[in-house]
Amino acid sequence: MQTLAQHAHDDDVAELLRGPSPDEARESLVYWRERHDGLPRRRRKARREAQTMVLAWEGRVRSAEIERWGGGILGRAAGSVAVLRTLSPAGLARRAIGLVPRPLVVGVLTIVLATALVLGTIFGAILSALL
Repeated sequence: MQTLAQHAHDDDVAELLRGPSPDEARESLVYWRERHDGLPRRRRKARREAQTMVLAWEGRVRSAEIERWGGGILGRAAGSVAVLRTLSPAGLARRAIGLVPRPLVVGVLTIVLATALVLGTIFGAILSALL
């Protein structure tokens, strides 16, 4: 039978193993992102450390949200949304652009530019014939 002191000790150990709350994890993630973005490029080692910490805290934010909402689809979605909410608009745009495969971007741009060139040539020919 467990004594009251052993039970309190087990609760303390469980609390330490649980990890940060979602709010604490988000605050730390924001801190490390701001630190990374604020460091000059010449401070490579410090930027690398900050980037490593950003990745680590992104994982902790996801884990905290999964623990909060459960391990199903809702928990995973909440974790991803929580990480995205910590991004600035520019950071969100960079991340979105990074998700699109380069060959797709190149292909779409090629089609758009080729279409513009063809349409420009046709309209130019029509205008020169009319004038």
